[in-house]
Amino acid sequence: MGESGRILNAARGPRLTFANKIDARRWRHWIGMLAIMAFIAALAVPAPGQASEKKSSDGAYTQIYFFRGFLGVFSTGFDQMAKELRTKGIEARVYSHLSAGAVRARIARQYKAANRRARKPIVLVGHSFGGNAALAVAHQLSRDNIPVKLVVTVDPTRGGPVANNVARYVNYYFDGGGLGASLKASARMPRSRVRNIDMRVRDDVVGAGDNHWSVTHNKVIQSEILKQVRRAAR
Repeated sequence: MGESGRILNAARGPRLTFANKIDARRWRHWIGMLAIMAFIAALAVPAPGQASEKKSSDGAYTQIYFFRGFLGVFSTGFDQMAKELRTKGIEARVYSHLSAGAVRARIARQYKAANRRARKPIVLVGHSFGGNAALAVAHQLSRDNIPVKLVVTVDPTRGGPVANNVARYVNYYFDGGGLGASLKASARMPRSRVRNIDMRVRDDVVGAGDNHWSVTHNKVIQSEILKQVRRAAR
């Protein structure tokens, strides 16, 4: 072997033996498995509303459904809002965006089981992926002929679907932020039923340092949403 070959081998470092290669592969395998397990565990952690769902019956007619965003990490301001609504006698629960199908089934079950006088207005609120879930659930409920009084979305990553069974949409979004989207009324829907609020131009949001990830904790936005929710829940 020439001098250049020895220099090249020295730069590459010591060669792995067959056993060492097997050990390295095993380490990569287990590290990958642990990462996958951690991700699944994070998805499996229920929001407070989901945890109480298993413990309680359908006796309490839920009116307000909050949907957290991806992994439920950045939407915890909804938990504060739901707690405040419950102190006012309004049944509110918080769910992961992954629970959209289960929430749709719960709403349909309660709606069909209750007589007309016992039925109460339904409100859906969601942030980010949870906003997408709120839009999807409202659209699915249109197939069940179930009306939704209000849908509030906070920086959803999709601009729809927008359904005719919803009396009013209010969408808080960051225009040009790269994540959030505005909503558009369908062809058969008056434009006045869909309201888009650009938070990027608001000093009480962007000026307060809030963005897509932290906006559910913004006290001004919380107050506005709660006011609209209480009005719709009457």
